[in-house]
Amino acid sequence: MTTYTFRNSDTIGNLDAETDNFLSECFFESDVYKTLIKFDDDSDFSKRIIIGRTGSGKTALLKRISEEKSIKKHDVIEAESTVFEHIKNNVFISQLMENNVDLRVFYKSLWQHVLLVKVIDLLYPSNRSFFDSINSFGSASKKKYNLEYAKEYVESYRNNFFNDDIVAEITNNMQKELSTNSSIPSFFKIGTKSTSEESVKLQRATSQYVSTNLLRKQKELIKLIREEHSDERQLRIVISIDDLDKSWLSSSTIRHDFINALLDAFKELIDIKSVKILISIRTDIIMGIYRNNLRQEEKDKSLILPISWKECDIRTLLDYRINYLIKNHYSGKENVNFSDIFNFKVAGDTVDDYIISRTMLRPRDAIDFVNLSLSEADGKTTMNEKFVLLAEEKFYHSRKQAMIKEWKSLYSQIEDYLDSISFIHNKVFRISELGTVKCDIQNHLLSKSKNVESDLHDKITFDFEELIKVWFTTGVVGIKKSQDIVIYSSFEKPTLDITDLGKEFLIHPLFYRYD
Repeated sequence: MTTYTFRNSDTIGNLDAETDNFLSECFFESDVYKTLIKFDDDSDFSKRIIIGRTGSGKTALLKRISEEKSIKKHDVIEAESTVFEHIKNNVFISQLMENNVDLRVFYKSLWQHVLLVKVIDLLYPSNRSFFDSINSFGSASKKKYNLEYAKEYVESYRNNFFNDDIVAEITNNMQKELSTNSSIPSFFKIGTKSTSEESVKLQRATSQYVSTNLLRKQKELIKLIREEHSDERQLRIVISIDDLDKSWLSSSTIRHDFINALLDAFKELIDIKSVKILISIRTDIIMGIYRNNLRQEEKDKSLILPISWKECDIRTLLDYRINYLIKNHYSGKENVNFSDIFNFKVAGDTVDDYIISRTMLRPRDAIDFVNLSLSEADGKTTMNEKFVLLAEEKFYHSRKQAMIKEWKSLYSQIEDYLDSISFIHNKVFRISELGTVKCDIQNHLLSKSKNVESDLHDKITFDFEELIKVWFTTGVVGIKKSQDIVIYSSFEKPTLDITDLGKEFLIHPLFYRYD
């Protein structure tokens, strides 16, 4: 077997898909990927919402789909620059929010326009051809759409229909209409706080305007596009939205309303057979939307594709990447598998079992752990147990920090919740067996958050079962079903049921620090 001198700069890819130069050559075509690129299977055609935790490969999926040869056209919608910045900074929108106006239908109308524009842009050779096409249609008496409403909407915003000023124009038009509405108190024009009765009037006027002037006409334009392009399934257009977990959104009070409106809007375009709008959302964000009762989870099931990985998938991915590293960096001619380089035991386990068990079965975890191990082997010709154990300490730190960032928006004290598991010294435990440990953990949480005002945090601090639920949801404990089966949190089972609380729990190997 050829030997290789590893350098601390050796990696099996970057952790971010956007800069991962291994991705194209080492991409693992999962069932999720195969489903997303299908246009001919009606049973899978509606699946568009990609759900997964940090590092599960959501961005990698979308990037690879953009390179897929069977996809004829692909484009991206930047949520921050397209819609979010405008509604976040608009004075008029802020006034409505201060007066307790529910703006979710308005957000939906903005999203529908943005999506419509992108679809039209990809279906028609030029903006001019779209305007010419819609104006050339004759009587719509036999059509399944109202041509006049569709034309009226297009003509209303013709000057800015395809540019970035459209969101501002739609907002300004609504502001002008509401400011001349005699049923709305004049205080609104100068930003005076409304009474509850006045807020109801303002809500009614806002909703009526959006429904009549935006949503109704947009719906007819969508119907027109769907019918006129009903025979073009082979065109295969993909539009992706992938920045819904960025920091600019996580700190905003309207983040859940904003994303919920997108999910409502994109469903209106789902029957355009030549177009797939793919939306990538992190698990904790969709959980927040459901927790706030913004939408019914069961109604989204036909649209959702949760990402999950099996151990054999992660092994295959590591084989691809090790082989690519050796062939490209060391001019190797033979195929090399992960086990050819990592062919030893760690703490009595095979090294692949040891590494994979300390990931949360996500590609980024495995890539990170192996990269750190390769770095520890700087200048050596063989890998060994020492390098993996040293790498594990660095991997633990990076994984913990990533989890804190991932769950901060749902659990403000997530770092304290993760640290508190260190009080449990048994890898496998039942709640009934913990005794005074529960009090020690409670005291720890109280000492760390004296100035925290949060009903959720108080609930977690004073009810140990609620803390167990947090541990399960974030993946640091699993339900031990048998010697070989541990159930960790997933999209299908994101939290514990009351019937689970009496079962045995196992602390995730990466977070059990007493071996």
